[in-house]
Amino acid sequence: MKKPDPQLAVLHRRLAPLYIAAFFQSFVLWYTIEKLFMQHIGFNNATIGLMVALYSAVMLVFEIPSGILADRWSRRGVLIVASFCLSLSALVCGLSHSTGVYLVGAMLWGVFFACYSGMYDSIIYDTIIETTGKSKLYDHIFGRVQVMESIALIISSILGALLAAKFSLRTPYYITVALSLVPVVALLKFNEPTLHKQQAVLSFTRQLRDTVRAVTTKHTLLPVVATLVLQSTITYCIYEFAQLWLLALHTPTVYFGVANAVLLASLGAGGILVSRLHLYRYMRMMYALGLLLVGAVGLIALRNTALVVIAQFVVTTGLVCIHIIFSRILHDNVAPSIRAGASSAASSLGRFLIIPAAILIGYVGQRSSIFTAAYILLGLTTIMGIFILIVAGQNGHTGLHHQDEGVEAA
Repeated sequence: MKKPDPQLAVLHRRLAPLYIAAFFQSFVLWYTIEKLFMQHIGFNNATIGLMVALYSAVMLVFEIPSGILADRWSRRGVLIVASFCLSLSALVCGLSHSTGVYLVGAMLWGVFFACYSGMYDSIIYDTIIETTGKSKLYDHIFGRVQVMESIALIISSILGALLAAKFSLRTPYYITVALSLVPVVALLKFNEPTLHKQQAVLSFTRQLRDTVRAVTTKHTLLPVVATLVLQSTITYCIYEFAQLWLLALHTPTVYFGVANAVLLASLGAGGILVSRLHLYRYMRMMYALGLLLVGAVGLIALRNTALVVIAQFVVTTGLVCIHIIFSRILHDNVAPSIRAGASSAASSLGRFLIIPAAILIGYVGQRSSIFTAAYILLGLTTIMGIFILIVAGQNGHTGLHHQDEGVEAA
């Protein structure tokens, strides 16, 4: 019988409030019926694409500053700000009767996600280093957070659809207003790591320059950052446009909650599989990448609702695994004082691609079909696979292994 790891038990106890916060920041009841509600107040495929581009532009403005603020002030504090923005976004969107007002709510959601992005992975990485001195537990612990988020998204998807069917499409928005504030209580009880504050305080301009330089000039990190940029672009596009496949196939409204729950289960599936199957090993990553490409082809070719949902699940599960592995590689190679900022910077670079990709997918989806627009996702997935091969090649085909010795060097 395998002996329990005492360090792992200590980490789980310390991170328990963070698990609760991650759960409730993902327990958003209106995600599952958002596109139905948006169509109800006047959106079409093209304007949905514009909305994704708009909130992505908001993230582009706020993401790097929020990451630097987190490194200089408090990552826990920035996550608390994120919760207030999520609550306000749910209120504005729920009250909206026109596309203009809803876009204001979407922009507030963009501020939420800018504050949310890069926080959990940097907090978890520093907590692990502070507790154990090594990063080898990162895939397991961050995978646990992804599981918590996935469970929240699954439950809220099914419950949100039921509430919308029983009452109205606005009800899930209003209930989310209160639930979004639960993470504030949990985060106030979290013992935040201080590793990022143990170095000399730099001026904001210097820290901004160092953060951007860390993810754009280091030769070995460029393909890592490129992979994260493409991974985030494909992930956001699938999550945002997933319901358009259901609408194109005339799927009954009652099945939207189940379909959304299956899609969002990919967060938990990826969090479990990445450590259980050791997907950082070269050949296993190659098999997973091949399966991901098959799923992307399925989004073009399949015309059955159940099969399309399975294809979405396969693609997003693979993308979650890639995010966990490559975010760990990024953190292995940057200094503690800029980890949240570096993660946010990598995500912000993705916005430059997400904005035109979202507009293009929405336009093609409106003029032709979402199945034709899926060719864009297949192309991006293929390019991402090339960068993954480059990173694996830098390690001599030994795999995307842990580099604990690089932590000290960073």
